[in-house]
Amino acid sequence: MYKLCKTEQSAVRQRQLEKALLDAMRSTPYEELSISDLCERIHVPRKSFYRYFSGKDGALMALLDHTLMEFEQSGVSRSRKNTPAQDLQRYFDFWYDNRDLLDALCKNCLTGVLVERATEHALNEGMMPAYLRPLSQDVQNLALTFAVCGLLSMVIQWHNDGFRQSSKDMAQIATWLLTKPLMATTDK
Repeated sequence: MYKLCKTEQSAVRQRQLEKALLDAMRSTPYEELSISDLCERIHVPRKSFYRYFSGKDGALMALLDHTLMEFEQSGVSRSRKNTPAQDLQRYFDFWYDNRDLLDALCKNCLTGVLVERATEHALNEGMMPAYLRPLSQDVQNLALTFAVCGLLSMVIQWHNDGFRQSSKDMAQIATWLLTKPLMATTDK
């Protein structure tokens, strides 16, 4: 779908093409975008595009994967010093800062692709919380999938609601949802 760049210069060019895709998705439906349009935006020949991507979908996958890696590398992800609520607030802050990507994905009905890539990324990166490690691998994978899908669904809904709540409020809600049983108990 896309190539891993070996030089900084090629990584910069690849990211320029990804940004051109993001910019184009703001004004043109994804399905109508052509590779020629993307290349014209940053004045590169079509063959340059194919050095990095197998097609438009490859550029989208690279854009999403690089955004997810940016999250991991930014230190926004889990820290031993932070509480879960602090980690989650940073998570919501990250997505608020990347609302242009959320805008483009929502506008083009591509949020499911983000959820899929984020789930794959979390599973491949071994982002398993310590309390799940004693469980079977299958149960760990299901629990992590459940958490990633739930959190990104919250982010997408938050985006669609115009970010009315603060990232701190969203983190508090997510913390409560992730730490409390799903089934409410009643006193008899």
